[in-house]
Amino acid sequence: MFRAGRYEDAVALFHFFFEQSNIVPNVVSYNFLINTHCDAGRVDVAVDVYRHMLANAPFSRRRLPTATSRRGSWGQSHNGGHGLAQGDAEQGHGADSLVYNNLMAGFIDLGNMDKALELFEELRERCLVYDGVVHATLMEGYFKRGMEKEAMESYQSLLDRQFKMNAVTCNTLLEALLKREKVKEAEALFEHMLSAHNPPSFQAMNTDTYNIMVFHRTGTKPCTMDVGCFNNIISKLCERGLIAGAEKLFEEMPAKSVNPDEATYGFLIDAFFRDDREADALRLFEKMISGGESAPRVNVGSYNKVFKELVKVGRAKGLRPDQVSYSILIKGLCLEGSLDRARYLLEEMLRSGTAASPELQEAVMEAFGKGGRMEEMSRLFAERADGAAPLLLGSKLEVDGAETLHQVVIYHLSLLFFINSHRHGCLPFFQSGRYTSS
Repeated sequence: MFRAGRYEDAVALFHFFFEQSNIVPNVVSYNFLINTHCDAGRVDVAVDVYRHMLANAPFSRRRLPTATSRRGSWGQSHNGGHGLAQGDAEQGHGADSLVYNNLMAGFIDLGNMDKALELFEELRERCLVYDGVVHATLMEGYFKRGMEKEAMESYQSLLDRQFKMNAVTCNTLLEALLKREKVKEAEALFEHMLSAHNPPSFQAMNTDTYNIMVFHRTGTKPCTMDVGCFNNIISKLCERGLIAGAEKLFEEMPAKSVNPDEATYGFLIDAFFRDDREADALRLFEKMISGGESAPRVNVGSYNKVFKELVKVGRAKGLRPDQVSYSILIKGLCLEGSLDRARYLLEEMLRSGTAASPELQEAVMEAFGKGGRMEEMSRLFAERADGAAPLLLGSKLEVDGAETLHQVVIYHLSLLFFINSHRHGCLPFFQSGRYTSS
């Protein structure tokens, strides 16, 4: 009834439900009744309802509505609104920041900046900590009067207090800054919100935050978070080491009908490698390249990056590829017709003292024979046979004398991903000659 503008019917329903039928009204019920009287121009009645609620409502003061100080209504009843705010404090309820904020906004709209500032000083006297949204209201008042310096001084005074501000407050400040083209300050606030965001213990930002920033950067305000918004927060969380939060957000994307793209996976994969979580990085990479209806198209850069990271991990841990590792990669290159790269890796393998198995030699000779280069390979194997004796066939990777199965698996998986990249039409960084042996 209230939303339809049928104010008398709304009041009648409240009376029927909560007075005649003895149903106990909740805070939402009172809020609608107060809003109804305000919109109907009965400000004094709305004040009486609010005071009745303060005296009789069976719920916490923290849950009382703030609509009792709606700017449009109180603009016509200054003393009533101001008296209500003072009455709250005198009754031991404390000063409600949002009540003061709405009163201040009403006076600013009427051109009475002095009265708004008087209320602000009163709020600061009554509350050591208050909602920073009042500064956004003051800033707007200053900006309207061309007092940019005073507006930014008010904003800075809020920052100096180092209040822990929630998403709603920060979003209001963001909008106030961006409306006046204070881009540098808005970006700094956004970065602070990202740093303070630590769900579930503290929500410093929400969907509206990203909508505000996307609107600022693109001129188009989305109705819901798109993949770009998700990527933005996931990348920032990963940069700050808040990987658990980034993972949670990643998992929420399908439920919001948003499919992760290659960049989304990339942010998390990079973070896993930085956190020494190679197995998780590989798991996510495998999910990305597994295909499927919602899987992103993966380009060569992603394969290159993951392969490089895996090789880096192997070298940092003193790993050397064993015979099986070399064989997998050399055979894959031969199958792809990449004979020069296959020869390069084969030479590296032989120089390291790792023997080429008969099976590998046969595969190499067959591939090079088809390419008209059998004699080349025959000479290579012959020269190796006359040189240093190779390791025994079937030798295994050793790290400081102790085999580490997990490390072996990681290195082998890196080679398998390399081969898989060929199947997806990608040519990793061996092609460009960026791979160098250790």
